[in-house]
Amino acid sequence: MRQQIFAPTPNNQDSHVLFQGIWLRWQALTHAERVVCMGIILIPIWWVIGWGVVLFLWVTTITIYEFSVYQRVRLSKPSIEVIAIALFAFNSAIAYILNSPEVVPRALLNPFLTWGCGGLLLWYIQSNQIRLRLQVVAWAFSLIICMMLIWWVFFHFVLSEPNFIPPRTLYAVIFDKGAYNPSKLGSVGNFLVPYMMSDNGFGGLRRYTFFLPHPTTTSFVIGFAGLIALDIKNRYWSLPIVAGCTFLMIICQARNSWVALPIVLIIRWLFIAGKTKGLTFILVLSTILSFTTLCVPTMTDWIIETRTNTVEATSNFRKDSTEIRNLIYQRTWENVIEEPSLIGHGINGTSVQPGYEFAALGTESFILGTLLYKSGFLGTGLFLTYFVFFLASLYKTRSNKPACCFLVLLYLGLTSPVTEFDAPVIFIPLISTMLYQKQF
Repeated sequence: MRQQIFAPTPNNQDSHVLFQGIWLRWQALTHAERVVCMGIILIPIWWVIGWGVVLFLWVTTITIYEFSVYQRVRLSKPSIEVIAIALFAFNSAIAYILNSPEVVPRALLNPFLTWGCGGLLLWYIQSNQIRLRLQVVAWAFSLIICMMLIWWVFFHFVLSEPNFIPPRTLYAVIFDKGAYNPSKLGSVGNFLVPYMMSDNGFGGLRRYTFFLPHPTTTSFVIGFAGLIALDIKNRYWSLPIVAGCTFLMIICQARNSWVALPIVLIIRWLFIAGKTKGLTFILVLSTILSFTTLCVPTMTDWIIETRTNTVEATSNFRKDSTEIRNLIYQRTWENVIEEPSLIGHGINGTSVQPGYEFAALGTESFILGTLLYKSGFLGTGLFLTYFVFFLASLYKTRSNKPACCFLVLLYLGLTSPVTEFDAPVIFIPLISTMLYQKQF
């Protein structure tokens, strides 16, 4: 029965039957492909429900399905990475209990609703060896990119981006999350904010979140969609989507993505060039670039000046935010050094700017804040264990994986020192685990 649900049927072995015009042929998809495809297309619905509980909803739905069909949840022995991420969630919860002056049930459950549920989904994926064809996932993300573009055109040109009090998500309505306050952390993810009404960027443009909690989170999803599109061989399909992703990345105005994604794209080009043109081409190119950079004074000066100007321009864009971030990183690092903790502080520290919760110690950085400060050395070690073994499991199937599966992890890794990750980002490595490039 497992083979019938998760493997292709004889009618969909050939790629030419996967599409009918620009639309997917639903009957040509496996059960898993239908579920994940709908999950991606329904991103706006998850936004309305509340991203903080979406992972839990997926776990609950799968559990109900498994019991209704098989009278049990089909799981094999958990892998090391699954055990490590589960222990990481427990460590985060224990750190919160020991350090919080008041234990709030929702905050206590948060590690299990995010990392814990993410680990359960990974366990289920690995146990059932679920695979998704690249074209199916690419089509679903293409539809989301088109939705975002239409969303921006509607709000920018039709409504002229008015200021308004955003409505609450369904989760926030049920649990009465109070009034919207852009200076409070509790407002992130609990209100339907299409764009940051108090935060304009260059040219007076709004920073758009679209259907996600924060512009930075949106930039991760858009970047992943763009990397997937680059792996599609049909350029009449991939190039318009890449162009749309590029425009949306500008609209999101996430500086870390502006810096990290070009590096990822350069590495992707070098990787592809090495495969198609051989190692000799890469070595010759490296030699020419090294000689030009280091031995030609004019070129060396130009590169140094360009790098300096780029760093300054990136820092000066929303300069107040940059200065606050630098202060957060400095004081968080000082606290980690002066007060080292085995299991972590569990909660955010004091704010470097009174009244502004986003400027608290332990925020704005996954590595420095989420891991070292709030999870301690034990939690950091557990997460590193998860990450190493997760990479190893991907590497074992590298011959059948599209490049985007590895490049998106590089993308997240490059941004992790200067940003935090929330629930929607956890879906990205899960999808990467399932993606499969060849017909199977």
